[in-house]
Amino acid sequence: MKVRWGVIGAGGIARRRTIPEVLRFAEKSAIIALMDVDREALSAAAAAFGIPRVHLTVEELLREDIDAVYIASPVAFHYTQTKQALEAGKHVLCEKPLALRVEEAEELLELAEKNNLKFGVAFMMRYNVYHERIKEFIDEGKLGQPVFARAQLTCFYPPIPGAWRQTKATGGGGALTDMGCHCVDLLEWFFGEIREVFGFLDTITHAYEVEDTSTVLLKFRNGAQGFVDNFFNVPDEAARNVLEVYGTKGAIVAQHTIGQDPGGEVWCLFLEEEKGYDALQKRVSSSWQKLELEPKPLYAREVDAMSAWILGGEKPRIGAEAGLRNMKVLAAIYRSAAEKRAVAV
Repeated sequence: MKVRWGVIGAGGIARRRTIPEVLRFAEKSAIIALMDVDREALSAAAAAFGIPRVHLTVEELLREDIDAVYIASPVAFHYTQTKQALEAGKHVLCEKPLALRVEEAEELLELAEKNNLKFGVAFMMRYNVYHERIKEFIDEGKLGQPVFARAQLTCFYPPIPGAWRQTKATGGGGALTDMGCHCVDLLEWFFGEIREVFGFLDTITHAYEVEDTSTVLLKFRNGAQGFVDNFFNVPDEAARNVLEVYGTKGAIVAQHTIGQDPGGEVWCLFLEEEKGYDALQKRVSSSWQKLELEPKPLYAREVDAMSAWILGGEKPRIGAEAGLRNMKVLAAIYRSAAEKRAVAV
């Protein structure tokens, strides 16, 4: 049995990643209808993927015989469209962030609970096989006491006419909102809740109103510290999308696991026990091991995880609470940058 999905927003990430991955790889999910306000984009997606049931309004889509809705529209529409879907009795997987404001996201979670519906956030990077293994290593104590983590996601995103991510009203924010949310989510998933943040946000390269430059310091409740860096002004070819995790017994260093692709490269160093002080401080070691795993499709896995939940399985790691928590952390970062001080989450 497969969950029948409708898609709101047939262009962008849905067209590039989610729809083709679900059609090719999903075991518990079927996309049977599409909706987009752009008639041309809608027709192109329908033709490309062989999905004949198409609609230009959310109301029309929700009258379809579907079980769930995947929302991949601009952020400004997430609140209204999610609310419509939940009120129509449909389960929802919504792209991040869940809404423009924390209060709206809280309202949506309450509505989902009231209507006994499943509600998730599309943090697909939790389904990268390398990130899953890193999470296991940390939980197993392989790193000893967690000490520090860094997550980076960058791209080159110059001004583009009509680009909704480049205005606050439609996207909510820039590099931090669009890319930093994934980095923050991963590090909280690894280390636990963040208790304090300090952010530096600027627009130094591109002529639009959202930030193209973002660096954030993090303090976790377990005492560990972290760093998240996101830029819309670094060439794609130069970006390593680095992920680093350090503890008292070793480290994990990765590149290109953070992003839309399912693979990446990961190196691990685990010591049997915490070592004493070495005055020579030798840093060359043959103990580093490259981790080799078979990549799996991120977007198909996250949609299938939601479908399994809808079919009566366990709640997935991308329940909407994770999206609400993420929004609260990002709100604290924006406040920190505006007030030029550390802010508690």
